[in-house]
Amino acid sequence: MKRLGIVELNSTEVKLLIVEVLENQSYVTLLKEESKIKIASDLVADELIKQQSIFNVISVLKTYKSLMSAYKVVECFALATNEYANAKNQRSFFEEIYSSTNFKFKIMSQDEEISNLYVAFINSLDCPKGLILNINGTESQVFAYNRRNSLNRAYFNVGSVSYAEKYVEKYSTPAEAMDVMTKDFATEVASLDWFKELDEETQIVGTGDVFLSIAKLSKKLKKYPFARDHSYQFTKEDLDQVYDFVKTLDIDKTKKLKGISSQSADMLASGVSMVKAFAEKSGFSKFVVSTYGISEGNILGKVNPITLEKPISDVLGASLETQNLYYNNSGLQNTANVYELSLILFKQLKVLHKLPRNFVKVLRIASYLHDCGKRVSPINFEKKGLNVVLDCDVLGVAHHEQVLAAFVVASQNLQDFSMVDWVRYNSMVSETDLEGVRKLAVIVKLATMLDSFGLGKIKDISCDILGDSVIMKTIVEEPADMEISESMKVRSDFAKAFKKHLEIL
Repeated sequence: MKRLGIVELNSTEVKLLIVEVLENQSYVTLLKEESKIKIASDLVADELIKQQSIFNVISVLKTYKSLMSAYKVVECFALATNEYANAKNQRSFFEEIYSSTNFKFKIMSQDEEISNLYVAFINSLDCPKGLILNINGTESQVFAYNRRNSLNRAYFNVGSVSYAEKYVEKYSTPAEAMDVMTKDFATEVASLDWFKELDEETQIVGTGDVFLSIAKLSKKLKKYPFARDHSYQFTKEDLDQVYDFVKTLDIDKTKKLKGISSQSADMLASGVSMVKAFAEKSGFSKFVVSTYGISEGNILGKVNPITLEKPISDVLGASLETQNLYYNNSGLQNTANVYELSLILFKQLKVLHKLPRNFVKVLRIASYLHDCGKRVSPINFEKKGLNVVLDCDVLGVAHHEQVLAAFVVASQNLQDFSMVDWVRYNSMVSETDLEGVRKLAVIVKLATMLDSFGLGKIKDISCDILGDSVIMKTIVEEPADMEISESMKVRSDFAKAFKKHLEIL
């Protein structure tokens, strides 16, 4: 399996992504680095990249080159955003980079940037109808899509640094500066007359420093318990809360919010103002954040070229397959069997568990990752699976579903269920979720026992639900006495979860 690297240069940071390509035309991320630079301020001032900025970029690139060598990267790609197209000394800038580091950068058009973002978003989020807002230091892009269809796009020659440089020092208070920036960008956005043509289910999709900072602040303000940023969803009300909080800050250029934003406070203020203006003018009130961006979209297009023409049809399924292909290549290759048996049991026992269909996605994640705790240790691996699933880069899934799946995996032996861990997520889960987790945990455990040795002997199951018992009849192509014997060990937990005695034939 080969390893690829991609360096992405925009006006505020240099990014490095190193991935390992797998046989199913997917990849796993091995390393992701970001280093801040201040070229945006140079471009805003006089469109000349200063010598100190050039030195800083070259220093970062030399470090990245050493990292790629250590990771044994066989091929590297270097991309620069369109912000550099109008730099007066862009030719000498990139020539100096090439002579010092051997990185030959390609300057993307704004259309290419949007295309890479679309590939990244549509193949990593459960967001079929989106309105992409990408805010760089000196430019911004808007792009609307509906599943496979590109709808509209627009470009603005302003970004978070542009507005920070233009307005922050002119006003005595952050509130005044942010109000003016919001009104200014609202005027820019008002020129777009196609928002009303978009489906009402459309969500605003954002990436980059601005949206990641909003996500972190939003989570902090409402004490959100889940650490993952990718696929974080928030509302216009959450955005307004962040906006009002940032208004209270000292937006001095030299200050940062430790643990919240890698941007200086003035850039954070301008970025939040732009997002607020965009939300109000577009009329959409739901947001989803992506940590996947231009680099991820570009790499996926190279690893799996068909994604340049049409999205992956089953993002979650492809993601789970990738997880197991990379991490579980030495164990039983039966996760698909476990899921099929789990799904059969879910349907057969529906009259008992009474769970809605949206729990099927939770069941799917838990089935495919039922033994992921073995990545840590084979001893008590079910309990160890909690943190593995919580930290897992599963795509096409909401945070709520991922959290529930983590507890299903960790509770395959019901005695291992931890209420101490569960209450940490009280703001995300309900009593119905708690009952659902326990029932799904028993279903997944039963499915794993029915395929204990990974031989796929049991092809189907039918259940007769009687007064105080469930008679489970297995349909096999060859004797499965050992699998049935292993499955009977789940009877005690089955009785606790379903209040029925279990017999397996």
